[in-house]
Amino acid sequence: MSNRPLVVVEAPDDRGLRAVRVRGETVGRAWSRRDLERLVRRAGPPELDLDDPARVHWLADPSYWPDRQWRRRGAGVLMALGLLVSASVLFHVGSTDAFNALAYGGRVMGVAFLTAALVEAVATLAVCDYWGKRVLRYSGAAVLVGVGTVTVTNLMFLITQIQGRSYTPFLWLWITLVLWAAWAFWLLTRQKAWRGVPHPKGVALSVVVSGVVGIASLAYSQMYVPYSTPVRIPFSVSFGDPTVSADGASLHVPAHVEFRNMGSVRIYVAGTMWTVNGWPTKFTEKGVSEGTWKSDALNSVEALKHVAYSPSHMLGTGKFARPGDRLDPGVDLSQDLVVDVPLRSGLGRVEIDAIASFIRADRGKLGNSYGSSGAPSWDLASGKHLVDAPRGVARSGDDFYRYYSKIYHSSEMLNLTHAVDYATTWWVFPKWQKDVDFAEGDTNPFLIPSISRDPEGVERLSDSEQEPYGMTTYSLWTELSLDELLKAAKK
Repeated sequence: MSNRPLVVVEAPDDRGLRAVRVRGETVGRAWSRRDLERLVRRAGPPELDLDDPARVHWLADPSYWPDRQWRRRGAGVLMALGLLVSASVLFHVGSTDAFNALAYGGRVMGVAFLTAALVEAVATLAVCDYWGKRVLRYSGAAVLVGVGTVTVTNLMFLITQIQGRSYTPFLWLWITLVLWAAWAFWLLTRQKAWRGVPHPKGVALSVVVSGVVGIASLAYSQMYVPYSTPVRIPFSVSFGDPTVSADGASLHVPAHVEFRNMGSVRIYVAGTMWTVNGWPTKFTEKGVSEGTWKSDALNSVEALKHVAYSPSHMLGTGKFARPGDRLDPGVDLSQDLVVDVPLRSGLGRVEIDAIASFIRADRGKLGNSYGSSGAPSWDLASGKHLVDAPRGVARSGDDFYRYYSKIYHSSEMLNLTHAVDYATTWWVFPKWQKDVDFAEGDTNPFLIPSISRDPEGVERLSDSEQEPYGMTTYSLWTELSLDELLKAAKK
């Protein structure tokens, strides 16, 4: 017994670790001679000479320490960095969507992302052990599950970005994480990180199933639900019972605009407008020319063969809902209005036009600044025209006011994977020119809502690019002859 060595240092394993036994009991493993000295100092005589063959027995060359410390630590740091970056993104998106997503499905996905972030955080801690001395049995499997989670969630972001057909700087992050995941899987496969796991195929299958379920949940919450749930917004305009003014010079004509939310989807109002126009008309037994009624059929909602219209006069205009208003299910923003119609002005028909534009709250949200962003194109003190609207919105010299703000997607995930867009609504008061259908010195206001790439509303998105926000514009009109209004007033 006295001839047995006090310390036995075994040959390096496939990772370069050498097991150390003191008095026949394994006390640890060492990467280097310095590491060996620390182990022996804690477990054996403090002044032990490692080169003393009588007391220390080496089962392999004492100078052979194959561990490449910087390569091993570099790989571990890179593995942990990828997991931490992905976990940070998932925590940000998950915490934001879990409490603030516009749709219920988005909040469920937020909780799922928070869970995935926790899995990746645990995997990051496991990296320290797996690239160390592997004291924990399942640290390799934990790292493997973490890398699988990064792969699945990152593919969700990348697919969503591609589906949105828009560029954001985060695209490079998704591409980088795809390359990182490919490297991580290659490295873990070489090291057979699943060793020690009782049922490795079952673990792999669970990761695949989780990925499929996650992608299906994403498609359901972000694509199917917001597109399948109908919006029920009763919208109509009607005349009330008119009365003749005390001096007999005009008619007080009431009108009612119905605008309420009867569905289950909240909406945000981009802009509304009502306009009342009076049209001088003349009955002609011979009929208007073919070119006139064909032009009316092309440019108007009706073409009457025996009625000749003269340029219109605006009798009133306004809004029946404020820009940026939130219309929750059950909320009613209907409005009653009264317009005076002069009786001795040659008017033959009175027309009420109404238009409303809104976005679905389960697909997008107007910025909080939208309701206070109104800015006119003229100087409020002098009335002088200051700035023109972009081409395609109004002609040069036309006055307008507009509201605009950023428009946010229904979830933070979509905000990261889609470009920043702006909702802009223009209320335009065109000036008279020879080719307009209103009288000289008058106007006929109109409303133009749009979503654009820039705050000025110049680079407008196509219909297909605007469609994911669920922006909808309703317009309608009704008219009565002055004779019908007078007859109703005399009842």
